[in-house]
Amino acid sequence: MKYITLGIPRTFDEINDTYLPKILKSYSEDNAFGIFAAYLNNSNEYIGWFQFEIDNEFENSIEIGCRLKKQYWGNGYATEVAKMLSNDGVDKGKTIVARAMVENKASIKVMEKAGLTFVKEFWGDYEPHSGSHDVLYERHAS
Repeated sequence: MKYITLGIPRTFDEINDTYLPKILKSYSEDNAFGIFAAYLNNSNEYIGWFQFEIDNEFENSIEIGCRLKKQYWGNGYATEVAKMLSNDGVDKGKTIVARAMVENKASIKVMEKAGLTFVKEFWGDYEPHSGSHDVLYERHAS
């Protein structure tokens, strides 16, 4: 959670009232999109989740992202799935977008490995804020 909420856990009410309805709504729009749990093939152990959702800001775009348990960082899981999601979205004729805090170098590297390129720095509208700019990356369908 270092780069999500600055390490401050969300309350049960925040999750129940804000985040869970958003996740459930993403499934009702189209079963190809949503936030999907990730499990290791060899042990079926839950390692986190991946996002493949219609983007709210840019037309004809899909936002990709992930949240993995810390012990699974650096194993290539984020890169492997980001490449697959990016390719799938481009195959659907969509622009792929991803966002990260500017100091989150690992996520930026994953975005670049998935074929996304830097677009701009911007000031994200969320709390608690890191005090630094965020970055937007994208990949256009051919």
